[in-house]
Amino acid sequence: MNSSEAGKEKVPFRSILHIGRPFTSLLVGLGVLAACVAGAGLTVADLWLPVTLATLVGFLFGLASNSINDYLDIEIDKVAHPERPLPSGILKPKLYLVFSVVMFGACFALTYLLSTISGIAAFVMVMFAAVLQIGYELGIKKKKAAGNILMGFQAALGFIFGGVIVNGLEATAVMAVSSFLAIFGREIIKDIEDIKGDVDRSTLPKIIGPKNAGIFAASLVVVAVVISILSYYPFQIFGLGYLVLVIVADCIFIGSIPLIFQNPNKARKLLKIAMLIAIIAFISGRILP
Repeated sequence: MNSSEAGKEKVPFRSILHIGRPFTSLLVGLGVLAACVAGAGLTVADLWLPVTLATLVGFLFGLASNSINDYLDIEIDKVAHPERPLPSGILKPKLYLVFSVVMFGACFALTYLLSTISGIAAFVMVMFAAVLQIGYELGIKKKKAAGNILMGFQAALGFIFGGVIVNGLEATAVMAVSSFLAIFGREIIKDIEDIKGDVDRSTLPKIIGPKNAGIFAASLVVVAVVISILSYYPFQIFGLGYLVLVIVADCIFIGSIPLIFQNPNKARKLLKIAMLIAIIAFISGRILP
C-alpha cells in the first residue's frame, strides 16, 4: 500500500458526514416545512415550489451555521468533545470553513430564487438570520445567556419564515414560541456539557452553577411542553393526529429532565429526538383529521 492510499484511509466516510451536523440541520429544514404545512394546511400542495425551496434554504442554513460553529469552537471541543472529527484531527479546519462558505452561498442563491416567487420578505429574513448567526459566532455566544436566547430566537425565526412563505403566520405562532423555549433550554444544557471547555465565556452554568442552570433549562422545557398541549386544547390549532404524536414528544421532553443533572450529553440528544417527533406532530396535525 503506497503512502497516498494510507492517507486516504485516515479519513473515514462517517467523519466527512459529520460536517455541518446533517441531522441537526435536517431538523431546521423540517421545522420550516412543518411551519409551511401548519400555515397552509391541505393547500400546501399547491405551493410545492416555494415550500420545497424554503425547506432547502433551512437545511442549507443549518449546515452552514453548524459548520462555522465547529470551525470557531475547535479549541472548546478539544476539551468537551475530543472524539469529534475536527478536534481529534481527523478532518482539517479549512474543510469546515470552505464547506460553510459554500453552503451559505447556496442558501443565499436559493433564497433569492424563493424571493422572486414569495416576495422580498423571504430574502430579508434569511439575510437577517445570517447576520445574527455570524454575530453569535463572533461574540454574542460569549455573553452570558444572550447566546442561548439568540439561538432560541433563530429557531423561532425558522417557523416564522415558513409561515411567511405560505402567508399563514397565525398557525405558526405557537410553534415559534414552543421552539424558542425548547431550543433555549437545549442550548443551556449544551453549555452545562461544555462547561470545562468554555474557559473564555461567561455562560449561564458558569455564572449560576450547573445545577441552577439545569433547573432553569428544565423549567423552559416544561413550559414548552405546556404550550404544545395548548395548541390542541383550548386553541384547537391542530387535529387529533397532532395530539397523539406530541404526547410522545412531550414524554421524551419530560423524561430528559432528570438527565440534565446526570448526563447532559444524553439529555441533549433526547431533546433532539423529541424535537423531531414534535415537528412530525405539527405536520400531521394539519393534514390529518
